[in-house]
Amino acid sequence: MRKWNAILSLAALVLLLLHGILGSFQLIGPGSVFRWLPWIALVLVLLHGGLGVKYTIDSLRAWRKTGVGYFRENRLFWARRISGFAVLVFLFFHATAFGTSSNGVYRLQWFTQAKLALQLLLVASLAVHIITNIRPLMISLGVKGGKKWLGDILFILSVLLLFMAAAFVIYYLRWNVW
Repeated sequence: MRKWNAILSLAALVLLLLHGILGSFQLIGPGSVFRWLPWIALVLVLLHGGLGVKYTIDSLRAWRKTGVGYFRENRLFWARRISGFAVLVFLFFHATAFGTSSNGVYRLQWFTQAKLALQLLLVASLAVHIITNIRPLMISLGVKGGKKWLGDILFILSVLLLFMAAAFVIYYLRWNVW
């Protein structure tokens, strides 16, 4: 089951990054978004989140059964779980931030400071969740020499996430200043 979760995680990560890059170009100006891409990514993320909830419940049961949680020793584990939950919460706000459809017509909504803050929190929670989970993902996928590639992967992910955050800021400025 954990191997499937690793494959699911990798597929969701690739689609989320692709959606983030294409969406960032859309927010900045040039570019278009594939409408089907975020829906497939959402299904994969929800499946991954469901498995994460199952694993968390299993951990809590073991904690209750043994009577010892070792919370301090398992801070990274809980950071992964909490950041994953935060991603799920902020994804809801992301899906509702940009527009609505009525009578088959898509209309943009005003992009406010609150919406900008929620989108930046999504990027931050994604950053924490991805960066803390990239090494276990590489191990579970059997990547050889993962330590050699880890720094490069983290650098590329950081640049992409920074680009996505900058795109949200530019989009906000286009709505409210320019």
